[in-house]
Amino acid sequence: INDHMKLRFFLLTIIFLLADLIHAQNDSYSLKYREDQFYISFSMIFQKESIDSFKQNGFSNNFQIGFLRDVPLNKKGGIAIALGLGYGFDKIFSNLNLDNDERGKLSFSILNNNQNIQKVSSLIFPFEFRLRTSTLNKTDFWRLYGGLKYKINLNAQFKSFTSGNFKDNFIRNRNKAVYLSLGYNTWNILVEFDLDSIYNQNISMKNHFNTEIRLIKIGLIFYIL
Repeated sequence: INDHMKLRFFLLTIIFLLADLIHAQNDSYSLKYREDQFYISFSMIFQKESIDSFKQNGFSNNFQIGFLRDVPLNKKGGIAIALGLGYGFDKIFSNLNLDNDERGKLSFSILNNNQNIQKVSSLIFPFEFRLRTSTLNKTDFWRLYGGLKYKINLNAQFKSFTSGNFKDNFIRNRNKAVYLSLGYNTWNILVEFDLDSIYNQNISMKNHFNTEIRLIKIGLIFYIL
């Protein structure tokens, strides 16, 4: 078993053991109260760093869907934590081009377009702290949720505007993000900020530009059940 598989197994084991432990400790007053156990979000993607000549298309977007184990920490259910598992998909348009030389070595350059496409699929492990005004009989309420997401990038594809596709190791295998959602009832604003660069550090860079690019996602998130 390789290191990545060991890490995934360890994370899954910790998440579900912790959820069961907390649930058992608080089951006497939880009254089977659960909120917001499924989520779906749609966001626009922006890059944090300012890079000379770098241009991003405004249609860069992110989609996420997943399940969260809601664990109330008080009798009213207004304070809770949540542990979960989800899937994310990033589609990024920019003028950052991925080059592949005759020896198969990858490098980045900047072209005079903003239609190069990067697609990244990720397995997401969120850990969330929740504040809300809900009760057992109140389904419309204010919520403030925030936490940390640990992401394992499963698949990455680069499509150049001028040439074909690359499926290669240009994206980090793992990265982390912090996030905050705020809203009332159905409509909730989501802001998510990557803590790590999305690109592998071993890829050479033409023109000596900085590739420590972290993403900011701003959009809407919807909670169900």
